[in-house]
Amino acid sequence: MTNFFKRLIEPTPNGPEVADLIVRLIGAKISKTTLKKEIEEHPDYPSLLSIRDVFTSHGIDNIALKIDPDTLTDSQDPFIVQLKGNKKDDFFFSVVREIKSNQITYFDPQIHAWTISEQGAFLEKITGIVLLIEGGAEISEKDYDKKRQAEKQKKIAQYAGSLCIPILSIVLGIYYFLQGGFDMILPFVYLLLTLTGCGITILLIWYELDRYNPILNQICTGGKKINCGAILQSNGSKIVGFSWSSIGFSYFNSILLILILGGLENKIVLFMLSWVNILVMPYLIFSIYYQWRVAKQWCILCLSVLAIMTLQALAVSVDNWYGIYALKAITIGHVIQGFFAFTFSLAIINIIIVAFQKAKANNDNLTRLQKLKNNPVIFKTLLMGERKITINPENLGITLGNPRAKYKIIKVCNPYCGPCANAHKPLENLLQENDDLQIQILFTASNDINDIKNPPVKHFLALAEKYDEEHLKKALDDWYLSDVMDYKSFAAKHPIHKELKYQVEKIDMMKNWCDKIQIDFTPTFFISMNDNESNIDEYFQMPSLYSPNDFKYFFLQ
Repeated sequence: MTNFFKRLIEPTPNGPEVADLIVRLIGAKISKTTLKKEIEEHPDYPSLLSIRDVFTSHGIDNIALKIDPDTLTDSQDPFIVQLKGNKKDDFFFSVVREIKSNQITYFDPQIHAWTISEQGAFLEKITGIVLLIEGGAEISEKDYDKKRQAEKQKKIAQYAGSLCIPILSIVLGIYYFLQGGFDMILPFVYLLLTLTGCGITILLIWYELDRYNPILNQICTGGKKINCGAILQSNGSKIVGFSWSSIGFSYFNSILLILILGGLENKIVLFMLSWVNILVMPYLIFSIYYQWRVAKQWCILCLSVLAIMTLQALAVSVDNWYGIYALKAITIGHVIQGFFAFTFSLAIINIIIVAFQKAKANNDNLTRLQKLKNNPVIFKTLLMGERKITINPENLGITLGNPRAKYKIIKVCNPYCGPCANAHKPLENLLQENDDLQIQILFTASNDINDIKNPPVKHFLALAEKYDEEHLKKALDDWYLSDVMDYKSFAAKHPIHKELKYQVEKIDMMKNWCDKIQIDFTPTFFISMNDNESNIDEYFQMPSLYSPNDFKYFFLQ
């Protein structure tokens, strides 16, 4: 039941779902939120490449292969595999957790559960495309604990918000039953039926808003003649601009409000609701006729609502609520109260529907725009339209990576700049994952005695002159990843003496270059994507639309 509720309120697409399963199995600390966002924003989503690139960007070693299914042998290492779906053109990604003694434990993406299958039967399902994973237990994203805590708080809020009214209603019903004895059984049953009606109409509204929810799809497309979409998207699904789903919710919710506020033992409330049941009976006839003769399709959720309304009428008849008073006992005040409860419910649910539609549209548009932004062709086109530098910064600053690389990035920064520090880790990860990349770091420091940037920059240059690249990377990590950028502590950890005095001219050359190029802010990035035959590096300023976190889509191998 918990799994059903989880998949209903927060469905996870196939790609992010299997990526999250793999991450949990290998023990890496990457939040589900991060995986979903990065995979869905990948320009090649929902392909296997989107999962592969996101894993690579986080430092998880992986390799995609096309294998002969018969070559699968016993293994305890999890990997991703592509499966054929029940329909001809359906394909899903799955996670194989273990292969042992001709039995395969894998995650069935169609039922969202771990399954054990005979190897022969499983091999008939796979296409041969796999993504092998190596290591990863040491991987941890920045602010992982905060993101996981936010996910847990969101889940608690969703459960609390969804269950508070049902629990309150049931507790109230039990209270009245204990107070009134067996006379309260049918009013209590009526309350439970009303609560169930609210739940089903919420599912109807949910399906109208998100027809691709996997749980609702399973419910609403269970047979040849069963198609909720055909009914909910038809001409007869609305009246005076309101959907029957929202009207149905308002009907049940207004009854729930009246029962809770008026009390289950209140005879006039029960009498009034009995006549409300009579008034809605024509809708049952209309709905059944429309599905049977007009649409010629059946909506399971709609039929469930009709069943609830029928059971309500039955409960009313058995207890003879119609005969409690004469009809004239219903005053204009009662009518106004009932009308207000209904219109209030209708107004609130439609406000929520409109807000949800706007939020969903904005989120979908943002994801589509992000996918376009992350497209390498679009990035390169925008890059070529930016400012081109005319003075080559060769031999200036610090150079890391492959000097003959196809891709080169110049980072102009300030050692005390926060955004410069934030850009350090993404660039370091990029350099680690790509052998065809060079990163050149220049600084805006000067030899002015009052320039606080001078000592650390002079130190960086001296370290670059004295030690190898790995030592320099470690020193830059110690500076940029520390909570406090304190030069005295840094100098004590990485002692340099006579080499410092040889860095004055280098700083002057960097400062002159920065002045001529007119560096107005830090960090400023210039990028060369050398596709020409002349092997001449042409640097263009990074478009303002992008940040170093976006580079992973353009320079990963």
